[in-house]
Formats: sequence, C-alpha cells, structure tokens
Amino acid sequence: MVKKLIKYDFQSYFRLLLPVQLILIGIAAVNRIVQLFENTDSTVYTSIFISSCVLYGVAIAVLLLMTVIVSIVRFYQGMYTNEGYLSHTLPVTPAQHIAAKLITSVLFYVGSLLAVFLSFMVITLGEVNIEIFKAFGYLVKQFFRELGAQGAVYILEGVLALIALRITTFLLYYFCISVGQLVSRKKVLLAFGVYFGLYVISQIIGTVFIIIVSLSPEWLENLMDWLTENPYIATHIYLCGMLIGEAVLGVVYFLFTKFIMGKKLNLT
Repeated sequence: MVKKLIKYDFQSYFRLLLPVQLILIGIAAVNRIVQLFENTDSTVYTSIFISSCVLYGVAIAVLLLMTVIVSIVRFYQGMYTNEGYLSHTLPVTPAQHIAAKLITSVLFYVGSLLAVFLSFMVITLGEVNIEIFKAFGYLVKQFFRELGAQGAVYILEGVLALIALRITTFLLYYFCISVGQLVSRKKVLLAFGVYFGLYVISQIIGTVFIIIVSLSPEWLENLMDWLTENPYIATHIYLCGMLIGEAVLGVVYFLFTKFIMGKKLNLT
C-alpha cells in the first residue's frame, strides 16, 4: 500500500513539475543559442543575452520554490482535506503516510536539482563546458591530494548533513501544517504562525549564544586558536554536529506529526 501511495504522489508530481523542468531546460537551450551570436551587434546581443540570463535565473527560482510548494500542498491535501477522508481509511499507519510523502518530496527535490544541473550543462555546452569539467577535476584532485582518504569522509558527512537538512525542513512543514489542524478555524493561519514562531525562537537562541560568546572574549580567543590549530577536527565536529542536530529535530517533528495524525486528527 505504501508503494501505491508513493506511486500516486509521483504521478501528481510529474504532472506539476515535469513541465516546469522542461521549460527550464528549454530556456537554457535558448540562452545557449543566443550565445552563438556573440560576435554580432554588441548592444542588441547584450540586451538579449542579459534578458535570457535573468529569465534563466527566474526559472531556477520558480522550479525550486514550486517543488517545495507542491510538497506542502500534496501533504495538506492528502492528509487534511476531503482527500484526507479517503487517505485515513486506507490500511496505512500515520508513520507510513508521512514516510510516503517525505520520500516523494525529497526525491523530486533532488530531481529538480538535477534538472538545474542539466540546464547548466546545456547553457555552457561547448568549450566552456569542457573547461568547467577540467577545473572541477583539478579541484577534486587537489582536494584529495591535500586530505587523502579523509576527504571522502568530509564528502560523506557533508552529503548526509545536507540530506538531513532537507528531510528535516520537509518534516518541519508537515509539523506546522499538522499543528494548524488542531483548531477548527484559521488552520492555515495557525500553521504559518507556528512556522514563524519556530523561526523567531531559533533566532533568539542564536542571538543569546552570540551574546554569551561575546561576553567571554578570552574563551572566544581560545576557541579561535583551537580552530586554527585543528581545522580538520573542527570541520568534522561541525558536519557531524549539523547532521546530529538536524536528525534530532527531524525525529521530533516526525513524532509530533505522527501523534497529531494518529490521536488528534481533525478534518472538520
């Protein structure tokens, strides 16, 4: 049943996002064609080239933003609207519902990033593309020459931390939407309020931390000295700390969302 839920969500995502991804790649192709006329009238070419670059940037922003919006809307519609009445009669647990939505959202976000990468390859097609790959290969070679096997560990930690960050972000959206369903009126407004409230709390915590650090200049100086002397260990600590922190937050959001869907479901 979970596979069927994922398949159903995949179909919805494809209908909504695939056209936008194709449009982005199409705009990149137009931009690449415009570059072929670089040696023509400079004023006309510059105007058209800048316009196509701006349009390309807007298309990237629209695609990534739309991917997030679709994931939010699909969760809300599937769990808390008229569609939710059918969803919650299926032999599927709340945890499985959340997992199905999360898997689909993350995969299509990755798909949108791949579409952006492909469009970039199209827009730089030719000698520029070759030079970019050469430069990237040189940087990777230097990276592993400097760090050795430890470089692979950095990459693994970084990738896992970014994945955890994206998963936690989607779970945060699901949590806010679910909390909004605890009231009978202005549910969407409450969901926005919860999200804004959590953002304000995180900013307050960060500000308090900065104030505490600034009040201890000697401690800060010792910390900076240690970071300067142990940059590799500090990087590992930062990446692992980010991974663990995001994982803990993700679990908290997941458990609260699961509890609301299982014990406090309100579709009125």
